Amino acid sequence: MNTITFNTYKAATKFPLLQIASYFNLNQDGWKEFIKIESHEIEKIFMYEDLNKSVYIYRYGCITFVNFNQHEIQYFFDYLAKIYVDIDHLLISKFNETHFITVNDNNKVKISEDDEEYEYSRLITDMAATVLAKSTELHKIEAELTVVLDEAEKLINYLHKGKLRANSKMVISIIAQCTRFKFRTVESVRLLDRPPEFDKTIETRKIFDAISNVFELVDRYSSVLSRTDVLDSITEEYFSFKSNQSERRLLMFEILLLALFPLKYFLT
Repeated sequence: MNTITFNTYKAATKFPLLQIASYFNLNQDGWKEFIKIESHEIEKIFMYEDLNKSVYIYRYGCITFVNFNQHEIQYFFDYLAKIYVDIDHLLISKFNETHFITVNDNNKVKISEDDEEYEYSRLITDMAATVLAKSTELHKIEAELTVVLDEAEKLINYLHKGKLRANSKMVISIIAQCTRFKFRTVESVRLLDRPPEFDKTIETRKIFDAISNVFELVDRYSSVLSRTDVLDSITEEYFSFKSNQSERRLLMFEILLLALFPLKYFLT
C-alpha cells in the first residue's frame, strides 16, 4: 500500500509559465494550463533523486507538490524566487490545501468512499494535482468575493441613508473593488474546464469528474456565479439610483429656469 501526498498553495496572482518552462527546458507549445516538473529536473535542484516527486505549476498562480516535505517545499519556493519568479508568501499562508490518495496492494485507488476503484496510473496523480489546484484557486475567489460583497453592502447603506455624495472616495474605492473582482471572475471562466490531457477518453473524463466531485468544484463555482449576480445587482441599483437622482436635479433646474423666465420679463 502506498500513500501519495499532495500539497497545493496559491503562491502568486499568475505564474509566467513560458519563462519557467524555458528555464527548465520544457516544451510549451500553444496555450497550456500548467507545466509539470518531473523527477529528473527536481534532482538538479535538490541534488538527490526521488522518482516519486513532481511539481505542477499552474497559470493562475497555484502550485501543487507531490510527495514533498515542508522543508523541500520551502526550498523549491526559494529556488523559484532565485530565477525571478515572484512568490507571495501571504497568499501561501492563507490559501493552501492538502490531499492524500492511497494506492492499495492491487494497484487500485478509490477517489471517494462511495466511488468505484480505478486502476492507478500517473495520470491519476496529474488529475488530482490539477483538481486540488483548481479548488485552491476557487477558495481564493470565494474569500475575495465575501470581502467584496461586504464592501458593496455599504453602497446600499448609503442609499438608505440618502448619503450618495458622502465619502465619495470610499464609494469609488468600493466600485473599483467590485469591477476588479468581476474582471478576475471572467478570467477564471476556464477553471471548470478539463485540461486537454484529461479529456481524451471516457475513462479519464470519468476519473477527472469523480475527483472534481470530491472538492465540489461545480457546486462551488455555481455559488460564486450566483453571488456575483448579487454583486451586480447591488452596483446596478446604486448607479440606477444615482442616475435617477441626477435626472431629478436636472428637471428641478429646468423648472427653476422656467419659473424665473416670466419673473425676469415682468422686472424688465
